[in-house]
Amino acid sequence: MADLTTIAAVCGQVPELSDNSADAWLAGAISAVSAAIEARTGRWLAPRGAMTLYFDSPGGAAGFHLPVPKGLQSITAIATAWLDQPDDGSGVYTPITTGYYLQPAVQDRLEGWPATSIDLSYLANAFFYPGLRTTRVSGQWGWASTPPRVAQIATTAVVRAWRARTSGGADYAIIGPDGGMKVLRDLAPAELEELDYTYRDVVAH
Repeated sequence: MADLTTIAAVCGQVPELSDNSADAWLAGAISAVSAAIEARTGRWLAPRGAMTLYFDSPGGAAGFHLPVPKGLQSITAIATAWLDQPDDGSGVYTPITTGYYLQPAVQDRLEGWPATSIDLSYLANAFFYPGLRTTRVSGQWGWASTPPRVAQIATTAVVRAWRARTSGGADYAIIGPDGGMKVLRDLAPAELEELDYTYRDVVAH
């Protein structure tokens, strides 16, 4: 999980919070709002750094195309296997050293977007084989930086939650017995519609 806004950004809208007295609450609210936005859009809208992830492939006509809708900035290594592989990363894969491409091409993406798929050309001499965990990709994941409008929506949601909390609006945020926070009504309908239109319902970026 990565946060889509910061305590400093929230305090910029609520000056009385600048004494750090509510930082723990704000950190929990920011994490909850960030998780809600990314779950809604199905994207990693903040940088995730370097990771190795494993993908299933349906094979067939999709054997040269692998969707990565959460977002991928760059690839450091890619490999495939022709049989199902275990979840723990101990499978046997064959590296692909050439002929793989991040799509859409940089000039065809909306500003700030990472790639959302990987395509293979005939030069790869490889295939995304059908099965479970048959493709392994190492690279830099998520957006390079959180889109400014997404950060603004996240900040506003946390401010709204804080103001509802301090005015007795218990339906905005509750603290569970374990200290965990659940934001119940963190995003306004217009914000959800904007997120859906810009990120979740996009067909090709």
